[in-house]
Amino acid sequence: MITAIVSPYSFSGSILKIEDAVKYASINGARCLILCDTNFHATVKFIDICKSYGIKPIISFKHNNKVFYAKNTYELYELFEAYNKNDFSKISLNYIPLDEIYFAYYLPGQRYLYEIFSKFLGCNPVEKGVLKKIYCDLQVSDYNIKSDQVLPKANKNFLEFKNVKNPIYKKRIEKEVSIIKEKNFVDYFFTVYKIVKIAKKNNIKIGPGRGSAVGSLVSYFLGITSVDPIKYDLLFERFLNKGRNEPPDIDLDVEDTKRKLLIEKIREEFKYVYYITTFSSIGEKTLKKIAYENKISSDKIKYLLNLPIHKSVHAAGIIISKEKINVPIKDQTIEWDMESLHKIGYIKFDLLGLKTLTILSELEKKFGVPRLNDQKTFHLISKGFTNGIFQLDSNLGKKVIRTIKPRNIKELSIALSLNRPGPLKAGIDKKYANSKIENSSQKLDVLKDTNGVLIFQEQIMKIATEYANFTEEEADVFRKAVSKKDKQIMKPLLKKLKDGLLKKLNPNIVNELIETIIEFSEYAFNKSHAIAYAHITYYLSYFKTHFPKQFYKTILKYDSSKSEKIILELHARGFKVIPPNLTQNELENLENNIFEIPITLISGINEKIGKQIIKNKPYDSLQNFLHKNPNINYSIIESLIKIGSFDYLSDSRRALLVKLKELRTGINTKMLEISSSLFGKKFSKEYKIEKSWERCDMEYTTVGFCISKPVEKFENKLAPLSLALSRSQKIASHVSVIGGYATDGISTIKLSVPDGEYTIIPEKDFLVFQGQRKILYEIEKLNAKEDIEKGNDYEYVSLKEKRIKIKNARPVLDEYIIFVEGEKNVY
Repeated sequence: MITAIVSPYSFSGSILKIEDAVKYASINGARCLILCDTNFHATVKFIDICKSYGIKPIISFKHNNKVFYAKNTYELYELFEAYNKNDFSKISLNYIPLDEIYFAYYLPGQRYLYEIFSKFLGCNPVEKGVLKKIYCDLQVSDYNIKSDQVLPKANKNFLEFKNVKNPIYKKRIEKEVSIIKEKNFVDYFFTVYKIVKIAKKNNIKIGPGRGSAVGSLVSYFLGITSVDPIKYDLLFERFLNKGRNEPPDIDLDVEDTKRKLLIEKIREEFKYVYYITTFSSIGEKTLKKIAYENKISSDKIKYLLNLPIHKSVHAAGIIISKEKINVPIKDQTIEWDMESLHKIGYIKFDLLGLKTLTILSELEKKFGVPRLNDQKTFHLISKGFTNGIFQLDSNLGKKVIRTIKPRNIKELSIALSLNRPGPLKAGIDKKYANSKIENSSQKLDVLKDTNGVLIFQEQIMKIATEYANFTEEEADVFRKAVSKKDKQIMKPLLKKLKDGLLKKLNPNIVNELIETIIEFSEYAFNKSHAIAYAHITYYLSYFKTHFPKQFYKTILKYDSSKSEKIILELHARGFKVIPPNLTQNELENLENNIFEIPITLISGINEKIGKQIIKNKPYDSLQNFLHKNPNINYSIIESLIKIGSFDYLSDSRRALLVKLKELRTGINTKMLEISSSLFGKKFSKEYKIEKSWERCDMEYTTVGFCISKPVEKFENKLAPLSLALSRSQKIASHVSVIGGYATDGISTIKLSVPDGEYTIIPEKDFLVFQGQRKILYEIEKLNAKEDIEKGNDYEYVSLKEKRIKIKNARPVLDEYIIFVEGEKNVY
């Protein structure tokens, strides 16, 4: 019997990790080893590992009762071809009868692990599958798999930019083109250029740029990116330099709803376009779950860690070729992961679907491209009104933007760069915010844009080249080394840096600078990426500021996951929120401060059904609605009743729900009433009008937020509840609670406390105090007038530094302590 191993990539229960299997074969004196999977996922890994152990790899594939194997590279490609076409009838390869092969699934002593893993995958374990003796006497040659990808060929004048007159731009473009040609990357740039051109031709929005490619003037002139790298002082060397041998990496963001269309159009142009496989594997969480299900300690099954359990398609990467490539393909997806493809020389192109671009594209079609540096826009987001804003809608993002208070794209890019756990933990956001106020004059020119604070990776490179005579390649190596804390590479470069700096700067400044680079370099961010993404953030913020209703409608159309925060933010900005209007009157057009919830927020209503319902307005009864929309599911009508869209037909939603049930079942309540009087059966047609809090409950269970209020009149003498929650800010509000729903008189949230009046402060949950208390916010130091805003009657701000108490004021920043009237503790 010939031994063949089955790898975990067959997803048939095998736990034979390739390296362990090959190592076992090597120890046992095997000269060759056969891999026989149900696919070709592990081919490149298997060949590579076998060669590293001096074992000859043999790739085979089982079809019916034959196991075909490839004796050389040519035959391996033939095997791929038969597999791709699912046609083995014309194949000329040698084969081994199935009954002459012993398939191994696990190493000696691992039977129990094999059975546990098989059970987890839902596979039936084989009776005999241990890898013991390895018998294989097949004569094969070495495989030499390599990329046969052919990129589209650029024409001769592709990178000729003859009309560039500005000497700064001319010098830069000549330098970039020279390096691109020297590295033989012209066709790569041409391919990306063609992708962008195809997208624009088909009205598919591409982002302004992503990653270090934004630092390339060539990319900007070709329209691949839309950010001028010279205007923002971005470095080409961060993207590409003479010391870099691997192909550049130009990632493209694309509208998520049109990504598939773009790939289809690219395939029409280039023919050979494929997705890439990726694998999920067992992590600690899944391991614990398996251990729990099998009532065993996770330590005893640790060997299962990192075994592949599922295959999927790479979120962004595709392979493009003008000519046919010899790879295993199923459903237009290459069966190898990116690591395998990269190892044999394939170049991928990343097209990342971005929901934000879909939203932005729709808004730009209605209102055009926003103008830059609009101060109203920066003022709005600097208060933390960033729900639905790219990169800033998290609680952390809101705190960062309030701390930085950007007033231009460069400062916004700094805010995005610092909106990460590392820089925030190191306090770099506060350090930068303070530097804006202090306006210290002793700064290096390189650090002027960031007020002397090291924030960007490009700054490290510039310090090295401008002050210590590093070459551009050395500066890039140094950047990578300090960010990864690679001491071996860092040590000689740090010495060179220090020696160079001492020739131009004061020793104290040099020591401080070296210390800063070592301490903060791991937090430094890619400036090119930050500047590009700051444009997306700004554009969305502009629409939010100047076209709020359309902005919020578009956000809710594509992302309803944060609908409650969006509704609260609408309240905070002075809008009255109403349910979908089913009468003829267009209330939104009559009153500018009315926001009508998009009908598509209701489960079961897509855009098509929503348009149908709106088109058929008005409705003078439920019967009329059913008559005009005969194909609408009853559950949709029930939802519309529960959120108040039919309130104009009755003062009781409960009565409307009963009426709907009557229409659905065909039971006539009038006939039941007559029957009751004739035959003495009891029948009641009285419906209690639901209480206000019950309406809140109907709305919350239907759409996840409340439109109604549990009490109609209530005076809140603190901050609006909507302000605290939409800005994710720890500020107090007065609320009245009935039936588990709390209102400040404007907004309503779910709150599980007994009925009554309270003072609440949002934290992870809520701090709750009985009654309407006064609140004092104590601020250590007031850096700018924008740090506080006009408050309500029971709100006070105390400036500790100046011993001043301000009435009717509340903080906008996040650094303060809270004193609650009648409480000893501070919060």
